[in-house]
Amino acid sequence: MNPDASKASSPLRLGIIGCGNVLGAYQMVIDRLRARGAVEVILACGREAQRSSARSLLQTARFTTDARDVIEADDLDAVIILTSMSEHARWAQAALEAGKHVLVEKPFATTLTEANNLIALSERTGRLLICAPF
Repeated sequence: MNPDASKASSPLRLGIIGCGNVLGAYQMVIDRLRARGAVEVILACGREAQRSSARSLLQTARFTTDARDVIEADDLDAVIILTSMSEHARWAQAALEAGKHVLVEKPFATTLTEANNLIALSERTGRLLICAPF
């Protein structure tokens, strides 16, 4: 297979909410996709103490401690949500409402009602809602 054949015409522009321990599980996948030109991490959100390590791991200059900055960023195609599970549905809903595709760590909701609402919102907005691990 020609390695250039797998390159996307333009990379998927990612925002990440949550730069704690779970981020390490995603690092290899992000690195491989970045090497193929498939993704670019534009903005990461975490605690101030995570700023240096997250910027280095994700190779992004932009970092915030406010998840709303990721949701409101107009230069993102998708958001990866790696927060505590009680926050998954909240940020997934906000990202979908902002017109972004969402990859959210399991569980993507803590109640059946939240899950059904997110699925319906994904269908209404035409945006992908993916629950990891994938």
